[in-house]
Amino acid sequence: MKKLISLLIILLLPITVLAEDITKDTNILINAKTNNKITDNNENSYVSISKNEEISIKGSNINALYIIYELKSQKGTIYYNDKEQKIGQNNFLHEYIKLENKTDILTVKYNEDVKIGEIYILSEGELPSYVEEWMPPCDKADLLLFSTHSDDEQLFFLGLLPTYVAKGANVEVVYFTNHYDNPKRLHEQLHGLYAVGIRNYPIIGIVPDAWSETLDGAQKNMEKKDITMDMAMTYQVENIRRFKPLVIVGHDEKGEYSHGQHILNTYLLKDAIKKANDDTYDKNSLDLYGLWDTPKLYLHLYKENQIKMDYDTPLEYFNGKTAYEVSKIGYSKHTSQQWTWFTAWINGKNNEYTKATDIKTYAPTAFGLYRSLVGEDINKNDMFENLTLRKDEVQEDVNNKKEQTTNKKDKIKKNNYILPITLISISIIALIVILILKKRK
Repeated sequence: MKKLISLLIILLLPITVLAEDITKDTNILINAKTNNKITDNNENSYVSISKNEEISIKGSNINALYIIYELKSQKGTIYYNDKEQKIGQNNFLHEYIKLENKTDILTVKYNEDVKIGEIYILSEGELPSYVEEWMPPCDKADLLLFSTHSDDEQLFFLGLLPTYVAKGANVEVVYFTNHYDNPKRLHEQLHGLYAVGIRNYPIIGIVPDAWSETLDGAQKNMEKKDITMDMAMTYQVENIRRFKPLVIVGHDEKGEYSHGQHILNTYLLKDAIKKANDDTYDKNSLDLYGLWDTPKLYLHLYKENQIKMDYDTPLEYFNGKTAYEVSKIGYSKHTSQQWTWFTAWINGKNNEYTKATDIKTYAPTAFGLYRSLVGEDINKNDMFENLTLRKDEVQEDVNNKKEQTTNKKDKIKKNNYILPITLISISIIALIVILILKKRK
């Protein structure tokens, strides 16, 4: 009997159907010609497609496309089943496109020239792990990380992103630099972010990557590319105003290992956080987003008001992995950087590190509260001490409204009882008076 009950329970459980990669069983032609580069499982080999050229796809029960672009997507249209579905609207480098209904034949056209690395064709079901379903950047961020390069978010801010993703925070990453001269690093950037739980698309920087060891050197490198200090400041202020973060996190003032761009990023950030609340600075972003006075700014390795982050406690959200372990996975997605000294820094020379606190140089757990509008930290282990995550604020509002509704209902119920009781009381008093008067007669 027990076996029968167990079998019935198993049969009643929902069955997860995995989406199949049916690319190999699909015929993909560009202007009626085959090009294997678009299906070679190498996102770094690209096919150039001219404006209005046709990509025709024939298969069976096509449910979705996953397209990997080179440097950026372009707006376009998918035609199928007498429908037109727009694509490329968000400029995601990795674009997952769920069709409105399944089809066997479709055509893709772009409005401008575009370069595509891969097209994956998927059946219906739960997505494979390699498919990244990106959402637009946050409306409002709880945590805004100003990372300098693609991989700094997994290294010197190791553990930070998975920790607050697991807590349900709205996390947005804004990069100071870009890697447009090396598209591979842009793909690694997205793979790494997705691996640590980030789903809101990052903001890519305006400054080309360049090496220097000083603030002055970084500024000169930037100006060689016709980017002024004011342009870089305006970029930071705009993002602060746009995302209205509760907490901002920035690099070590000394640039960790003295990287000039790390130094410059934080040098500007310390002023940008004030300018974001200055109604005389940058009218464009002011008109778009309004002012914002960020409650807290933490800097890596800052000595004053220092807190120690815990990245070594297992997180249920990541199936028992610690934030340190999750960030190591994130860093492993940066395949072009594995030869660097960063790899031994994060893993140990012989992969002997098992926890974040094993890392002593440029300790990723150490941050200082550079600026606060909500008082100093007491517990010194959480960047949101004295603050409430926006999701919790919403829940508090819901609870308050429920309480108000309950009180209102109770008041109505109470009022509903008051009138009948009053009438009965008056009737009883009137009856007593009548009886007394009759006795007197």
